This record gives sequence, structure tokens and C-alpha cells, in this order.
Amino acid sequence: MSLMWTSLIHTDSETRDEQEALLLDVYKQMFIVTYSIMRNKSEAMDAVQESWVKILRKLDTLRERDKLIQWAKVIATNTAYNMLKRKVAVSLSEENGLSLVSSEGVEERVIRNIIFEEIGKLDDKTRHILTYKFVYDMKDKEIADKMELPLGTVKARIHRGKEQLRAMLTDPYLKPE
Repeated sequence: MSLMWTSLIHTDSETRDEQEALLLDVYKQMFIVTYSIMRNKSEAMDAVQESWVKILRKLDTLRERDKLIQWAKVIATNTAYNMLKRKVAVSLSEENGLSLVSSEGVEERVIRNIIFEEIGKLDDKTRHILTYKFVYDMKDKEIADKMELPLGTVKARIHRGKEQLRAMLTDPYLKPE
């Protein structure tokens, strides 16, 4: 452990075990944040590792020790988003033959892609209803007519589908046991 890091996490009242527990907690919190963004374990771990390097370089800028976890989570969040932007930019440039891709709207595209991926995991009827509702921007009545279903059934399936999506998109590490 570096001297600066040791001085940051060390207080006279803490044992080495408590210090290690703090570092482990920081790591876990950073992983939760990066995984919720990256949606891939190895990429999330890469983001955490890159974040640790940034934290160690900028450790002297942390003014309040009790804000360590929040500070580390912000750095991890920014690192994960930057990694996603680079990944999407490279992917788009390869697909479209573009040499330079603007990062404007990258977060929105990434989020939309994640949501569409999760919608694809729903049962056929729910997937179709949510696609009509949120992709084609159809009114509930239009969906009911198109699918020849009662309006109440469509509304209930939209509600249940949104709940399923919410559960699917919630970080599994944050769910209570």
C-alpha cells in the first residue's frame, strides 16, 4: 500500500482489518457502479482498475476521508462512461466507415441499446406491446386494436412489462437478499 493511501485510510483507532474492510467496501461499491453501466463483468473490472489508478494519482485532492466511497464512485462512474463512449465510437466508426464519431448522445444510445436488449428477453406478447408503445409511440387504444386485445389487458401488460424491465435493469448487486 502506498504511503499516501495508508495515511488516508489510517486513523489511530482503526485496526489493519478495519482498513482492509474499508478498501474492500470501496472496491465493491466501485464495481457495483461500473457493472451497472458496463453490464459486463470483465469490462466493469477494467473500469474499476482504471479508476483505482486515477484515485491513486489524485488522492491528495480528497479533502474529507469520510467521503472516500462517494468520491471513488464518482470517479468509477466517469471512467465507465468514458470507456463506453470509446467503445461505442470505435464500434460506430467500424460499422459506418467513419473516421471520427461525435460522442454527443452516446450515453442515450448505450442506454437505449441496453433497454432493447432486455426487452428482447421478455415474452412475445409483452415485447410486442412495449415495442408498439415505446418504439412506435402508439397509444394504448391503437395497440389494443392492432393486437385485438381488450384495452385493460394492454394497459396491464404495459404495466407488468415495465415492472419486469425495471427489475431486469436494476443492478443485481443492489437488490436486497
